[in-house]
Amino acid sequence: MEKIDLQEKLMKLENILENLREEVIVTSHVNCDPDGVACSYLMADFFRKKGVPVSVCFPGGVSKVAKNILKRAGFEWSEECPPQSNIFILCDFSNPLLLQQLAERLLTPGSRIIVIDHHFPPGLLAEKAALSFIEKEPSSTVLATKILMESGLIITKHLATLGIAGILYDTRKLQYVSVKTLQALLWLLQMGGDYKLAHESLSEDAMDRSEKIARIKGLLRSSVIEVCGYILAFTEVSTNEASVSRLLISAGADIAIAIGGKREFRASIRVSDELQKLGVSAGELAGLIAEKISGEGGGHEGAAGVKRVRYEKGTARLVFLAAVDYISRKLCKKT
Repeated sequence: MEKIDLQEKLMKLENILENLREEVIVTSHVNCDPDGVACSYLMADFFRKKGVPVSVCFPGGVSKVAKNILKRAGFEWSEECPPQSNIFILCDFSNPLLLQQLAERLLTPGSRIIVIDHHFPPGLLAEKAALSFIEKEPSSTVLATKILMESGLIITKHLATLGIAGILYDTRKLQYVSVKTLQALLWLLQMGGDYKLAHESLSEDAMDRSEKIARIKGLLRSSVIEVCGYILAFTEVSTNEASVSRLLISAGADIAIAIGGKREFRASIRVSDELQKLGVSAGELAGLIAEKISGEGGGHEGAAGVKRVRYEKGTARLVFLAAVDYISRKLCKKT
């Protein structure tokens, strides 16, 4: 998203704002993480400063670490969205399966959508959107921050702290950065953001009993194979797929896939830093798997997810075979 492109999009956004006559709903994906939360509150602040009534809601809930930073930064949150509005600002997602609680409303012909997201490939809602800010940045918070920066707006130190936390979370505490990431972080610090508070809040993410059990089960159930000299770890759990896939990577896997869900199907994909340098992308693999099983998927190079409304017999095998095929095509010629 070059500066001139951003300015053009901001002009289009201003035109949209001129015609708004109802409350705008700002929301994010199910079990919303600090990046989705920060992006949402930053965009809500943008619309309020433009004189547009805004409601922030997370009908799919927020994660434990997101709750912690919201509390520490002094923000309240709600799952309840206004029932009458049909204008939505979607932060950090563009697949309807990632927020099934609002999927029907989002997909109705009368709804109007603006998307701010860094996941690829973009989902169905990006195609429907009246305007989208989509770019391969390390976090969606970076995109939201750039919108505020380029608009010349000023934010509170509490919101700046939340923004810092969102960036730290999705960049794995600045392991993955871009020039725009650093520019956004500098601006948030200039707005009075508390870096220490944001950092500490993310570090206080202690595991509860269910997550510990899921991680242990995930390890015990893992199938580990070697593909073209690299290790693929594949496992099935009921919950906490993202935590399990991260654990498998930290245990030495090059690619980790954790499948979960009971009625619905979920898969969390993680790719090691080494394989990312070789061109392997979790987001790309998620898109291929989603197409194979008629679901929705996306993410970025290091982490991605796949969802489908129903968990059908044989789906896990399809995911496994798709992963092996993808890794073989990407890596076997290189090794």
